[in-house]
Amino acid sequence: MKPVLALFTGLVAGVLLTGCAFDGAPAPRAAMPAPQPQASAVSEPASDMPSMGAVQDIGTAAFQRPITGSCGMENFQHHVGQPRIEVDSRTLPANYRVVGRYSRVTMEYIPERLTIRIADDDTVESLTCG
Repeated sequence: MKPVLALFTGLVAGVLLTGCAFDGAPAPRAAMPAPQPQASAVSEPASDMPSMGAVQDIGTAAFQRPITGSCGMENFQHHVGQPRIEVDSRTLPANYRVVGRYSRVTMEYIPERLTIRIADDDTVESLTCG
């Protein structure tokens, strides 16, 4: 019993003495080197870059968003914003997937696959190929 009491007394004394050794002052810092002047953030344009050319007016030509893939997503865009249950799976292509915010999905790109993303409120957020 006496060795345990001696050990305990020694530990308490060590803790108390360690607390007394700290005076609360921050440790001294090493001298910081003087800041070096930096180059200007604005640089001259690179001379090897081609010019952008003149802006062309497309007039009244119809504008069509670029569509990637061949899944037929342009035929289903009217579902965006609608409740998920209103999308009839019988009208969808054979290769499709429905994914939510926390769904685990494979990352390979399959241009024929329709991907339907569902928002937290269970509405169709977007339709894309892949």
